[in-house]
Amino acid sequence: MRKQIKGILAAALSAAMVVSLGSAAGVNKASAEDTTTGTTTDAKHTYNAILGFESAGDPDWAYRKFVESEDQGIKSKDYDCLTQYMATNTGKHDASMTNAKIDKDGTYTVTIDNIDFSKQKSINMAYVITDIPTAMKGVEFTNVKYSVDGEVVATQDKAVQKYDKKDYYMLMSVCTYNNPADKVNGDLSTKLPSKSLSITFDVKGVDFDKSYKAETVGLAKGKTIKKSGVTYKVTTAATYTEGTDKKTTGKVQVTGFDKKAKTLKVADTIKVGTESYAVTSIKAGAFKGASKVTAVTLGKKVKSIGKDTFVNCKKLKTLTIGVKLSSVTKNSFKGCKTVKVKGTAAAANKKLLAKQNKTVKFK
Repeated sequence: MRKQIKGILAAALSAAMVVSLGSAAGVNKASAEDTTTGTTTDAKHTYNAILGFESAGDPDWAYRKFVESEDQGIKSKDYDCLTQYMATNTGKHDASMTNAKIDKDGTYTVTIDNIDFSKQKSINMAYVITDIPTAMKGVEFTNVKYSVDGEVVATQDKAVQKYDKKDYYMLMSVCTYNNPADKVNGDLSTKLPSKSLSITFDVKGVDFDKSYKAETVGLAKGKTIKKSGVTYKVTTAATYTEGTDKKTTGKVQVTGFDKKAKTLKVADTIKVGTESYAVTSIKAGAFKGASKVTAVTLGKKVKSIGKDTFVNCKKLKTLTIGVKLSSVTKNSFKGCKTVKVKGTAAAANKKLLAKQNKTVKFK
């Protein structure tokens, strides 16, 4: 869920957006607006915050989220979480949103105006959602003030992190779920807004100099690599995160072969420049019709043989497998005749291969 989030947010929060949409029953009609607050600084990296909520009513359950989930947050196709909120039955609703761009330590306020929840049953959650990663240590959120219709109804000396989220800082003001009752005001859930909700908070300790976003290094997703007669495609790019000094290995899939090759060796890991890529799968039909190939070696990370992988590899005599296979697709060796199985767990692999390919002799 985190790929490209910061890029999307930066573009989306850089200017006010006005959208004209029809209002639903029981909701004040208003133009949807995102007014992002912040200051002009020399910060190398900036972050964002919005006011998130979840309410319960009859017939609607309503929510506004941000980075928590693919389908309900910034990537949702159902509504624009920067300018709207969503209800399960009546769909997207317009409201005026004041979001915050966090570009220095200080005090920030996030709000939702032009809302009427007086007919709802409860506000189950009200919280500040940020895209500041919890991997950034030493960040402190204090002096949290929760306001309903312009009146401060609850304060917290120190913010409480949302109970089920670990990737980003999310500051709970109201919660009727699993947050500790003595720290989060569940009893405020029935104090319903007819005009607005807002949360003000202080933040310090944010590292604005280093990026905490995993950046692609080496080959981008979709790029191809050819090594030892085998073609690989990058399915997951290798990454580096500056703030945590963390590197991740990329992943590649076998997609094809050199038609002149007589032997094919699928590696465990391939290296391109300074980056490594684990070979984790073989695309369906990757070696189909490899009429000259007599021997194939599969790496230790390839645990399955998919549809049509070795169909019509008529000269294939030897298959060396580096791991016990978890699955073999039926008739994936159609057109082969006799194949000697070697390598790790040869007996178990031979049995599975034979079960799924009745017309081929495995020895």
